[in-house]
Amino acid sequence: MKKVLLAFALGAFLFSCGDGSDEEKDKDKGPEVCDCVDNAMNIMDPSKFDKDLQKECEEYADGLSDEDKTERAKKALECLQK
Repeated sequence: MKKVLLAFALGAFLFSCGDGSDEEKDKDKGPEVCDCVDNAMNIMDPSKFDKDLQKECEEYADGLSDEDKTERAKKALECLQK
């Protein structure tokens, strides 16, 4: 069951996080990668899960290229390893 929840949380994170180009970073950095990861990991605990942050992560990711999303996902994996 834990593996299913972890897979779901990771899936939610990968959907919600991305990283913009250098020009975009200067304009709007969006939510921090590790903040999105930590929040996604709390999806099953309503007292810790921040719906507004999740929405912000998702909206930010929608505006990113596939390459930027891949880079952000790599950073997310680093957050999970800490």
